[in-house]
Amino acid sequence: MDDLALLSLRDSTSLITNVQFVLRSKEVLIDCVYDPDDRLPYRFVFYDCQEIKWNLLFPDDTCDTDADIFDFLLGKENHSQPALFHTDIFDITILYGSFKLEKNW
Repeated sequence: MDDLALLSLRDSTSLITNVQFVLRSKEVLIDCVYDPDDRLPYRFVFYDCQEIKWNLLFPDDTCDTDADIFDFLLGKENHSQPALFHTDIFDITILYGSFKLEKNW
């Protein structure tokens, strides 16, 4: 079981719609929607990021603007264990100090 279930985000599909890197404040903002039919927005904000690894899975065949989240692990705060997003387009790992989940519904 991934950590989306622990955050009450697993009964339906979640998509990543945007990823922003705020380099000066070392933040990563990941915009998502829950339930592609209703498009309920939420956002992960990772603070004090020390390491970000981005792996594009199919660099020559990417036309989608939304990435299906297949697996998500929250990791641990205080730079102990990175968060991991595995999607159909990319993988991203983030070693972070703290995080916040913002639900807009």
